[in-house]
Amino acid sequence: MNVDKFAQTVPSAKKIGVAKLPGYTFVFNSTGEDESAKANVMKSFELDAMVWGVLIELDDEERSNFYDPMWSSVLKLEPALCFDMADNIYHAEIFVTQPHAISTHLLPYDWYHAKILKLSADAGLPEDYIAQIKIMPCKIDPDEKRRKRRYSNL
Repeated sequence: MNVDKFAQTVPSAKKIGVAKLPGYTFVFNSTGEDESAKANVMKSFELDAMVWGVLIELDDEERSNFYDPMWSSVLKLEPALCFDMADNIYHAEIFVTQPHAISTHLLPYDWYHAKILKLSADAGLPEDYIAQIKIMPCKIDPDEKRRKRRYSNL
């Protein structure tokens, strides 16, 4: 959701705006290298399922800039329809965690949870949506040095 940071890798990246992705739910179930859960979106059969995020436009020539071999075996791009705040439809692509990298028994670390909340607020996502993320469980990172470093980066 941090377009400025994304633009460091993909210079053509431009924020179109906040968008909603119906038929999906936000979860912390992607297995991180640090053995904690990371953010993911998953298809949902619930009628009111909705994920909010940032819709970003980029030049096709730069698509390969954000393919990191480190995570390309974990994440994949999937086509999806999303809607901006005026309900204009966009054909987009979203990152989803591949099934082999999903874990239902891990929690995100507290600093990562805080990072997602900050990015959500900075992006201008709806307050009630951020409130839903805020009550999701997390755990204190046992690596105090990493925890302090990560919090200082917020």
